[in-house]
Amino acid sequence: MRTVNRLSKEPMRHVDTAWLRMDRRENLMVINGLLFFDEPMTQDEFKAILTDRLLVQHKRFRQRPIQEGPRYYWEELETLDMDYHLSTLELVPGKQQDEALRQTVSAIVPQPLSADKPLWRFHFLPEYESGCAVLVRVHHSYADGIALISVLDSIADKSVMHSSPAARFKMPERKAKSRSLMHRAQFWAQSTAFYAGFGSLWFFEMMKVTFAKPDSKTAYKRSLSSLKHVGWAPSLDVKEVKQVSKAMGCTVNDVILGCVAGSLRRYLERIGEPVDDVTIRTTVPVNLRPLKDALQLGNQFGLVYLDLPVGEISAERRIRAVRSNMKKLKNGMQAQMSFNVLGMLGYFPHWMENWALNFFASKASAVMTNVPGPSEPVVLMGKKLSKPMFWVPQSGGIGLGVSILTAC
Repeated sequence: MRTVNRLSKEPMRHVDTAWLRMDRRENLMVINGLLFFDEPMTQDEFKAILTDRLLVQHKRFRQRPIQEGPRYYWEELETLDMDYHLSTLELVPGKQQDEALRQTVSAIVPQPLSADKPLWRFHFLPEYESGCAVLVRVHHSYADGIALISVLDSIADKSVMHSSPAARFKMPERKAKSRSLMHRAQFWAQSTAFYAGFGSLWFFEMMKVTFAKPDSKTAYKRSLSSLKHVGWAPSLDVKEVKQVSKAMGCTVNDVILGCVAGSLRRYLERIGEPVDDVTIRTTVPVNLRPLKDALQLGNQFGLVYLDLPVGEISAERRIRAVRSNMKKLKNGMQAQMSFNVLGMLGYFPHWMENWALNFFASKASAVMTNVPGPSEPVVLMGKKLSKPMFWVPQSGGIGLGVSILTAC
């Protein structure tokens, strides 16, 4: 048992309340990930990382969510059951190790986290290939992807997040050039025009999403069960992907999403579904905070609806179409609008949030996210993290998730 010195309680942000209440039997709002280390580590050594680093540095992981009346709070617990929060992972017998791990993780992902404890859990696999592996499960109400990568970095032997592309993200600052009357008056006039334009664009994006048709009826838009299947692809050389993106004048994310559109097309062809002129809409998270604020945890991102040109047979044209569609979204207000709407839903009753969730989820078939990790290796207890991966949760009736981690 891990003993905590004192109890405390703090209000939960409304946007995190919204994420907390999104859990459904067929779609838990839990971020699942696998960490592979290239050298052996004992479970006691990994437990020391959790107790001496994670729980000491990050109060949120000593807290559980509770409801009092209409409000939700983070309540710090006096003791933590570390036998629950860190357990040994036993693989499905009679399979090759890689397939056994995939099936084991698929069986664990649909299992809810214990509501009377902090909503996180680690499953330790002491022997995997030449090293070991850890299955990580954290409820989305605790943190988003950028925040969790920052937490991992904070408990490493040394910080390497300065090498992540996320470190270059900065929120624009708006302030007067000086305290002079002229500069303050100028700033007031500019602010009035800015917020008038902001409000107009916000309302436009809200109407655009509200009146968008439900997504295409394909195999990716079927009724869901609580069964989950996870998988992963071999890692790609980031340098090679960057060469393609540079040659085509687009981002790494554009290239990868264009390739994903091709994979979705090939699957539909394989099962005999029509693909001509098919467009599949996916929600894509967009970070809305600088890296220096990520360790405040919680969720600070919006969602945009991206059309994937599955009906396009040419890989080059698919990538260029993704680039064009993504550029329009980046120049819009959709991410900020969706973040604000989620925050608003946290104020309303649970049934109203469920209704809104179903409504907006009907307009997409998948969730696709790209979390920028560090370009330098993460090291824990002297052991190099050789391959991290994760699976993004889906909300409402969305059943497909594609997760990309750009790392070293």
